[in-house]
Amino acid sequence: MTNRSILVAVGTFKDGFDALVAAADEAAERLGLEGFAQIGGSRVVPRRLLWARWLPPDVLVERIRAARVVVVHGGVGLLGEAMRAGRPIVAVPRRGPTTAVNPAGDQLRFLRRLAERYPIVLCEDPQRIATAIETALAGPSSILYPLGSDVPEIVAAYLRGRSLMAEFARSAPTRPPSR
Repeated sequence: MTNRSILVAVGTFKDGFDALVAAADEAAERLGLEGFAQIGGSRVVPRRLLWARWLPPDVLVERIRAARVVVVHGGVGLLGEAMRAGRPIVAVPRRGPTTAVNPAGDQLRFLRRLAERYPIVLCEDPQRIATAIETALAGPSSILYPLGSDVPEIVAAYLRGRSLMAEFARSAPTRPPSR
C-alpha cells in the first residue's frame, strides 16, 4: 500500500493557524488521506485528521519523517525539519501585516524565495491546498534538499578581507604627524 498520509503543522504561535487547519482537514477528506495535525492554539479542530495541540519535538520529527507529505506554515523551524527529513513540502504562508495576532506576515516573500530554490509546493491560498497536496503526492516520495550554507564562505571572505586590510595597514608607509 502506498503511503498517502500527511502531517499538518502550524507551529507554536499561541493562536494557531485556523485557515490552514480547516483547509488541510477538508483536503484530507476530499482526497481520502489519513494524517495528523499539530494545531497549536487553533480554534478549528480537525474532523478527519488525528490531532494534538502540541507535540514534543522528537515526536513531531518522527511524524514528519513518517508522512508522505508535510503541510506547514512558513516558519523556518518546521520547514527545516521537513527538509532535513527529505519530505515533500506544501507550504502555506500566514498573510497580512505582522501584528500580535498575525506574527508572520512576511512568510509569503520568504516562501516564494525558498520555492525558487527548492522543490517546495507553495500554496498561497489555503482554499487551494487540495490541489497543492495532489501536486506533492504526484512527485517523488523523498527529496534530497541541498541544505549547504554559504555562511562559512561569507565569514571566511570577510576574515580574508580583514586580514588583507590589517596586512595593508602594517605595510603602508607611515607619515610623521603634521605640525
